[in-house]
Parts: sequence; structure tokens; C-alpha cells
Amino acid sequence: MKTLITLLVLAVVAVWWVGRENRELTRSLSDATKTIGQQKKDLQASQQVLTELQGRARSNERAQVLLREQRDAAEALANRRSQTITRLLNENENLRRWYFSPLPDDVVRLHRRPAFTNPDDYLRWLSENQQLPDTGKQPDH
Repeated sequence: MKTLITLLVLAVVAVWWVGRENRELTRSLSDATKTIGQQKKDLQASQQVLTELQGRARSNERAQVLLREQRDAAEALANRRSQTITRLLNENENLRRWYFSPLPDDVVRLHRRPAFTNPDDYLRWLSENQQLPDTGKQPDH
């Protein structure tokens, strides 16, 4: 009988211990499921950001190609213009003299300006600057 009671007590302790382990494992499984769910959401968000960044990268590459093509076209146009100017200067003595003559003082003055740190400085400089003489009048000096 002592043996039976001992076995019965051991069986009750074993059932209690297995139940406790089962609850702990269930809690651990629940925590792991929550963690996996959160990691799945984070992974989906990361994949969405990655997809968006890849799209932007492709768009930037296309824009760079377009800008290079525009730059090349502008360089070709500038080279053609330069060649045309050179050819015209070589062909026409009057044009060559005009081209190499100094600019009028008023035009030179227009090209001189201080360095500006913001748009307000530029607007102030424009309003304070001396105006050019009326084209219908002779300059005062």
C-alpha cells in the first residue's frame, strides 16, 4: 500500500510537472508566434522600402542617361556655334574687328556685381544700382 501511495503521489507530481511544463511551453510558443508575426511585418515593410528604393534607382538611372544625352547634344550645339563663329570671324574682317572691340562702359558696368548671399541682397543691389541712361538720350558724361 505504501508503494501504491508513493506511486500515486509520484504520478500526481508527474502530472502536475507535465502540466506546468505544458503551460510554459504554450507561453513560449505564444511569445514565439508573436515575435514571428512582428518580424514578418517588419520584413514586409523592409521589402516594400527596398522595392521603392529600387524603383527610384531605376528612375534616377533613366534621368541620368537623359541628362547625359542632353549634355552631349548641348556640347555638340556649342561646338557647332563656336565653329560657325570662328569661320565667320575668319571670313569677315569687319565682324572680326567688332568681335574683338571692347564692350561699352554701360555694358561692362552691368556685368560687374558683388557676390550675393541671398535673393534679398540681389534685389537691394538692383534697386540701389544706378540706372542706365535712356536710349533716346545721350549719356551725361
